[in-house]
Amino acid sequence: MLPNRIKLLEFFGLNVLLPRTDKYHIRSQSFILLLPQRLDKKAMAINMLILTDYSEHSLNAAKYALNLSETTSNFYILNSGSTETELMDKFISELSREPEAAKHKFCSLFSTENLIEATRKTVTEKNIDLIVMGASGKSSSQIKGLGNNTYNVIRKVKCPVLTVTENQQFKPWENLLFPIDYGVLLHGNTLGIFKKLPLLALSVFNIWEINAAKDEHKLNSYRTEINSKLSPQPVNFSEIEVADQLGGQFWKNAKSSADLVVLMARNLKISDELLLHPLVAEKGKNTRPPVLILHG
Repeated sequence: MLPNRIKLLEFFGLNVLLPRTDKYHIRSQSFILLLPQRLDKKAMAINMLILTDYSEHSLNAAKYALNLSETTSNFYILNSGSTETELMDKFISELSREPEAAKHKFCSLFSTENLIEATRKTVTEKNIDLIVMGASGKSSSQIKGLGNNTYNVIRKVKCPVLTVTENQQFKPWENLLFPIDYGVLLHGNTLGIFKKLPLLALSVFNIWEINAAKDEHKLNSYRTEINSKLSPQPVNFSEIEVADQLGGQFWKNAKSSADLVVLMARNLKISDELLLHPLVAEKGKNTRPPVLILHG
């Protein structure tokens, strides 16, 4: 369920908690913030692809995904390498028992092709908006905190991918952490998924600028582009030194302050350093916020 209140944190010095109504007009000196109308007026169906090996990790990721849309959306459940229906039926049966499942549609898909080819084909044929998968699966072979299959899908399939760690519980995406290097430009509809996920209308984007441009004019130009692509969501910008913030320190900060981390797949230096870093340990469990990887 989406929250009934919208929290705006340190946005141009404004710190308020607002009840949800039809529309807000917030005025504070030099800016006017217009938040969108009630989400159900603009909600649209989303085509999600759930990649499953029938593990608990993949089931948990699928349950998490049920919360991403307020309206009826299409969930395509794909298993590659097998055509066994019994495990698929059990998987969808368990998923359907979740309270948020009632409004969604489910379709099982099988393929004898390898995972990458099967996923690419499904993304094209079903017009997939978002792939959702567990950060790791049955395989004990992992690339540090990320499973091999998950990493390969992120790198080789040109579609937004949401990775969910083991036992991750859904929390509304109020605060998003988005490290970005302006050396890798945002092309076309890279941020288009944000317009299709209605819960993001309640989010504050915290942009960590890695290697920010020294030219103030150029930096302002980049920031204007980001603001225009993410409008009307509020955006905060912070210049970050790579040596001080990436790796373990990044995840410690992210875990305490972010509901979602957004990464650009094309920005190999940043995304690989963060994705391949070991998970943050807490009370015997490894965890970190879900990660959304964008292509473009």
